[in-house]
Amino acid sequence: MSPPVPDLERIAEMLAAGAELNAEQRLTAVAGIDALRELTLRSSRAEYDALIIECRRKFLADRRDRDAAREIEIGLNRYRASAWQRDRSDAACPARLRNTIKGAYWAILRSKEREISAERIRKILARSTE
Repeated sequence: MSPPVPDLERIAEMLAAGAELNAEQRLTAVAGIDALRELTLRSSRAEYDALIIECRRKFLADRRDRDAAREIEIGLNRYRASAWQRDRSDAACPARLRNTIKGAYWAILRSKEREISAERIRKILARSTE
C-alpha cells in the first residue's frame, strides 16, 4: 500500500529544509519511492506494449499474431544492428522514417532499448485482442 501523499509532501519539505528524518518517516519515504518506481515501470511497460500493438495494427494487420510477431522481432533486430546506431540520439523520429515500419521500430526502441523475442511479442499482441 502506498503512503498518503500529504505524508510524502511533508517529508519532502523536511528534507528540503535540511531536517533529519525519524525511522517512521524514513520508512514512509522508502515506501513512497517503491510505489513510484512500480508505477513508473508499469507505465513504461504499457507504453512499450502499446507501441508494439500499434506497429502490428498499422503495418502488419493482415498477418496472424505469430507471423507478425516474428516479423517485428526480425525487423527490430535488423534496425537495432544498423541505422538505430545513428538514429538513437535523435529526439524525434527521423523524417525519412516517419509513417514507415522502421519509424515504428524507432519508437519501440526509443521507449525501451532491449531485445525482445517473437514469443513475447506474440503474447503482447494476443493480449490486445482480449
